[in-house]
Amino acid sequence: MPINVLRHLLLTLCILLTTTKGWSAPLSLPATEQAWLREHPVVSVAYDGYFPPYSFLNSDGQLEGLSVELMGRIETLLGIRFEVLPSYKWQALYDAGKQQEVDIVATMVDQPERRQWFHFTRPYIFKSLVMITRDQGTDIYTRADLPGHKVALVKGYHYVDEVLEQHPTIEPVYVDTIRDALEAVSVGQADAAITFLGAAHYYRNKFLIANLRYAALYQRDNANASLAVRQDLPILARILDKALAAIPAAELQQLREKWLPTSLLEELVDITLTAEERAWIDEHKTLRLGVDPEFAPFEYIEEGAYKGIASDYVKLLNQRLGLNMVVVPNVDWQTVMHRVRRGDVDVLAAVGKTQERQGYLNFSAPYLQFHRVIITRSDTPFIAGVNDLEGMQVAVQRNSSNHGYVTDHTNLKPVLYGQLQEALLALSGGEVDAFIGNVAATSYWIRKLNLTNLKIAAPVSTDVQNLHFAVRNDWPELIPILEKGLATITAKERAAIAQRWINIDYVPAPDRTWLWVVATVAILLVVGFGVWTLILNRRVATRTTQLAYSTNFDQLTALPNRFLTLDRLQQDLRLARRQQRSIAVLTIDIDDFKKVNDLYGQREGDNILQAFTQRLRQTTSEDTTIGRLAGNQFLIIQKDFTEETDAALKAERLINTIKREPFGSSAAVMLSASIGIAVYPNDSNDPEELLRHSEMACYAAKELGNGHYSFYTDSLNRGMARRLELERHIYKALENGEFEVYYQAKINTINGQIAGVEALLRWHSPVLGFVSPAEFIPVVERNGLIEDIGYFVLNESLETLSQWQHLVSDQFSMAINLSPVQFRNNELIGVIESLIHRFHLNSHTIEFEITEGVMLSNYAGVEKVLKELEALGVSLAMDDFGTGYSSLSYLRQYKFDILKIDREFITDLTTDESDRKLVAATIAMAHELGMKVVAEGVETTAQHQILLELGCDYSQGWLYSKAQPKHMVTIALEKQAAAPSSHQTDEN
Repeated sequence: MPINVLRHLLLTLCILLTTTKGWSAPLSLPATEQAWLREHPVVSVAYDGYFPPYSFLNSDGQLEGLSVELMGRIETLLGIRFEVLPSYKWQALYDAGKQQEVDIVATMVDQPERRQWFHFTRPYIFKSLVMITRDQGTDIYTRADLPGHKVALVKGYHYVDEVLEQHPTIEPVYVDTIRDALEAVSVGQADAAITFLGAAHYYRNKFLIANLRYAALYQRDNANASLAVRQDLPILARILDKALAAIPAAELQQLREKWLPTSLLEELVDITLTAEERAWIDEHKTLRLGVDPEFAPFEYIEEGAYKGIASDYVKLLNQRLGLNMVVVPNVDWQTVMHRVRRGDVDVLAAVGKTQERQGYLNFSAPYLQFHRVIITRSDTPFIAGVNDLEGMQVAVQRNSSNHGYVTDHTNLKPVLYGQLQEALLALSGGEVDAFIGNVAATSYWIRKLNLTNLKIAAPVSTDVQNLHFAVRNDWPELIPILEKGLATITAKERAAIAQRWINIDYVPAPDRTWLWVVATVAILLVVGFGVWTLILNRRVATRTTQLAYSTNFDQLTALPNRFLTLDRLQQDLRLARRQQRSIAVLTIDIDDFKKVNDLYGQREGDNILQAFTQRLRQTTSEDTTIGRLAGNQFLIIQKDFTEETDAALKAERLINTIKREPFGSSAAVMLSASIGIAVYPNDSNDPEELLRHSEMACYAAKELGNGHYSFYTDSLNRGMARRLELERHIYKALENGEFEVYYQAKINTINGQIAGVEALLRWHSPVLGFVSPAEFIPVVERNGLIEDIGYFVLNESLETLSQWQHLVSDQFSMAINLSPVQFRNNELIGVIESLIHRFHLNSHTIEFEITEGVMLSNYAGVEKVLKELEALGVSLAMDDFGTGYSSLSYLRQYKFDILKIDREFITDLTTDESDRKLVAATIAMAHELGMKVVAEGVETTAQHQILLELGCDYSQGWLYSKAQPKHMVTIALEKQAAAPSSHQTDEN
């Protein structure tokens, strides 16, 4: 091959690889860090030599493992050499790090008590705990199965105490090493071991311990390890953190896959079943599963075996939940449906939901989707939809969801067939004119039967059709159990299942036209190769230019991207340093831009971003750098800057310019933006840190409301660090059961009885301790967790309300706070309505507390949601009345049932005459408007007496009770219920 062609091929290969694999992010270090590396070309590092597969001594006494390879990569990136400490025992190297005898410890968990000796980088090792059992003769499948069993635990490991606290009835078998734990299970000395997946997998393979299996995930990411740097070298910690960030995610993943059983971790699950759910499974040893024997590829019977997509889901659910779903043999689908009505079939694995079926079945959430289509013969004239089928003979499969759809949604009189393939054969043979069915099953049988004269003519509708698990209606307990199991099946597993069953080969009738196809392709290949060699040069040059442009510029706005913007900022800082002048960095974030994309679509959103860019250019001088940092985040580097007021004026002009007129081509969209400002040299002389500080300031500006600006301060940095710490720990708090709903009593002011309660969320983190809702609620509102946590509060509190109404009175009430973010959830009303029905509650005993923050959220749908809540019959309470600017106008606009006077007006009620008059006027006004009144923050009997005299209906505060867990409130209500009937709570 000519050398120039070879050169082109290699260059092309390089270009293709860079487009698919990615490359290391440039490691841009400030001058101070570069100088430090030049002065310290050798850095000492310590490895735990007994920590496989992360770092360990192999049989030749050489270090190897994930951490060792990663440090080699960092060594190359930084251009320095790591000198290994010749000590491999953990305690020795840990002490060496504390005494500053070594610079880096390669694997260490970041714990608060260690920070007095070490700085920590971002974590790069994520260790998960697993449960390991023998592969046969075990009844341990989930954590709930551990009580009463012998469990091998490695002495001294940090998680042992937590395991024993969570499972006090297990019998611990203490061992010295992970290998000892595995062998204890293997020989029957223990029923299970709880240990780290990576190390366990290494020892299993090395010592061929073959009779074990990974039963379940015990805790994901239990202990994440970082690089630990001695306390007097913070600069080295920063350098290493940047080096870790510069290694592409794909490369890190490849390294983890080499040393860790990552595929196993994806397959392991942790399903938390309640005691009642576990007892239900134990009581129902066998579940009779009804299947459609001809519903391929979703489910079918072939040679007596249950096959298809649903069969794989059934296997996984049986394994993960400890169920025993067994196929009812030798019955067709029509018989299955008859039997399920009689209670002779318990579960259906792949069934559509119809109005008729909901009368005798409970359905899970959908887990499979398909499209319903019209099939005709190839010679049938054009058909656009169902309406074109009038007057035709249309076939459907009897008792299928398609049968139900045709009956419920069309005027067609279908021709019914017992089996899908019968209907398709009838269509192919001319007995009927069309067939309605789902595209997957229909396509499967058309190929299987080689019906070459059939075609997909049109969709029945644009809606996606769903398949569910369905359970006989006297077993509602099984649905949430199945849904918990389905939730553990990952997207990767679902894709693999679909790939396995949908891509099924079939053998068509012999066709010799392939010979001509092969000959034609051969000729085209010869010609194509010649053409390819001629145009290769041009393509390579074009692609190289494109790569250079895309590396530095944003494709949509043609602005410098984050990489190029940082480079220009670094150049500007060098010049400013020489000229001894200041620079302001302004991070601009378009407020609520996600709503623009949601309302108008991605294309219009892109048009608006381009118009926004143009307006920024018009507002700035030609030599000003404008960059696009991310989706709706931009940056301006202001060089004509003498004092902070200049930056403030610039930010105000930008904010006003952005708000001046609408954006968009097809939609007139008004925008606002929040701006954060950081100043060189006051806030930093490092470009990355300066940018980070301006982003923090922008974050703070958003908290002030849309269209504000804020300067960076040291307190912002501290606050951001705290918020990041909260976000890190709150991510799995709900999953780990760290949240609990507390309840504060609402007292009838006249008789002193508990008339209701307010539900209040509490978070106890095992790491942070008790965290105030004032701290964590804003965090979950920003990161999107508020919807899941809000559902948790609704479900827990309304279930509790149902129990307490049976105990006390059906008029006993529950007040629940709604976040402004929850109002944006289109499913909020449906969720509330379903919970009311599930727990059989009188809706008027449920109070939703609305703060002024909801009204000021600028969400157009607030009024609609309030009206829908009112239509449900629930009570609405105006919370913290009197603390905002517009409370009276909201009372005029919306129908509230309850008004809550803020504690601010109650605190000085006994000493401040103006507060007393305000409270009296508020109570009188509320009663005139037909509202009940609740006073918050009552702490003294004198305050209670005044409220009683003023006619306040209810009171809350520490005088009566602090917020308490459910069992404490239950005790109080039981005492109240046991009192004479004359003292029962008055009606709300």
